[in-house]
Amino acid sequence: MQFNKVISKTTPLSYSKIVAIILFYFLCINKSLSQIEKQFPVPAGNPNQLFYLQRSKNINTVIYELNIINGKLNSEKPIDVFWIMYTKDKKRENLSEMEKDFVYGVKINPPEKKEYSFTLAAYPKINLQLAKDSTQKYYVYVTPHKHQMKLTKVYIEEKDSQFKLEPTVEYIEFSGIDLIDGKEVIERITP
Repeated sequence: MQFNKVISKTTPLSYSKIVAIILFYFLCINKSLSQIEKQFPVPAGNPNQLFYLQRSKNINTVIYELNIINGKLNSEKPIDVFWIMYTKDKKRENLSEMEKDFVYGVKINPPEKKEYSFTLAAYPKINLQLAKDSTQKYYVYVTPHKHQMKLTKVYIEEKDSQFKLEPTVEYIEFSGIDLIDGKEVIERITP
């Protein structure tokens, strides 16, 4: 009964103010309602992880990590790529051959001074660098648009296509730490 009394005392103008505030809040933050509803896990606890890739399709995540064998970086295959299947109790799964060759795998060029240049199989227009920083720790560096960054995450927004079997990529976001000011930065590109 008290709830009815409160509602009856509230004027229609108050309701419209509340609705306007809520809409303003959602418009001011830079995320769509679908991204807000879908909470993506952040992979943690892997000291060899370089960066990870997530897609709007589901929460399963592709991990890119240093390929360390007997305490040393495998110079022939310095990056290992695999799935964390969050929809299957965080089970680790290898990429299929098709996923390696055409989608999530890496194409690595021969090393120069212990630095590796590579591209992602699905988007070879962006060059990435695997190199050590001043603390002798390996990172992946990329300049998707304007900012050179230490890459931490790639996000792909997909849109289902009515006429194609595979989805269409709307945009790709690269997230990381800006090398100039040390702040977090996100750059979006449209393929």
